Formats: sequence, structure tokens, C-alpha cells
Amino acid sequence: MAVILGCGGAARAVVAGCASLGVRQVKVVGRSPQRLNDFLDSWLNSHLPVRVSVHNWQELPNLISQADLLVNTTPVGMYPRVDESPVSADEMGKLPKGAIAYDLIYTPNPTLFLKLAQEQGADAIDGLEMLVQQGSAALQIWLQQPVPVDVMRQSLRRHLDLLD
Repeated sequence: MAVILGCGGAARAVVAGCASLGVRQVKVVGRSPQRLNDFLDSWLNSHLPVRVSVHNWQELPNLISQADLLVNTTPVGMYPRVDESPVSADEMGKLPKGAIAYDLIYTPNPTLFLKLAQEQGADAIDGLEMLVQQGSAALQIWLQQPVPVDVMRQSLRRHLDLLD
């Protein structure tokens, strides 16, 4: 089961990605009841083989304990809030060992969210590859020809290392 933090556009992409990978149950956690309801309504006519449910932030500790995948799609942890995590250390302590924690944020690397997850024995993945793949897909559409994904990835890594 996947637990997604946030209910914006990035969360929508993660739900679709989860469905394509065979995840059958996705629980989306947010702070705004209206945005959560709108998010859920947007999946009512979906033909994707995934069951989406929405939950308020107070339910998070119980959901984390059931998660195989925990994904942060919120901006918490990104500049200027680099010393914050959308999940507390106590909440992250409920994440099962061997679960995957994925933060769409790619800088700083690792984010506090990923540090907390690693301390619990989770596999931690940052958002750099998502950024690379989004950029390469857009560039390929624009240029109407294959693009050098490996070169783009290396260049981005070099650029981000310069920023640290």
C-alpha cells in the first residue's frame, strides 16, 4: 500500500505511477478537506486499476505503519524550509523496516524526510531522477527527437553539486 503526502498535481502523477507499477491501494493524506475531496472526485471516472482514498493529516501515524511506500509530494523540506519534514521522527518511527520512502524534492540531498526514513531502515529515494525524466520527456517532445538522458542527468548532478 502507498501513502502519499499532499494532494496537488505531483500527487496525481504519483497515483498514476503507482497504478502503472501495480500498486492497488493508495492513501492520500492532506490538510485541506476541500482539496482532498476535490482530489478524490478527480479519480471517480478513472479507469486505472487503483483504489484511491483520502485521509486527513491526523490519520497519518496509523497509515504510515501500513505503508510499503511513503511519498512526500509537499514542498516541506525544500528551500527555505530545509530543516523541516512533513513527518515527525515519531511518525516516521512507525514506518515498517524495508519500506520505501520517496521524496520528490531533490535538493537538499538528502532531505530531513529521507534522513528520518533511513534511520528507520527504509530505502530512501530522492526526486532527482523524476526531474531528469520529466525534463528529458519534455525536451524530446519539443525537439521531436531522442535526447541524451545520461548527459542531462550528469549535468544536473554537476550543477546541484555546485550549489551546495
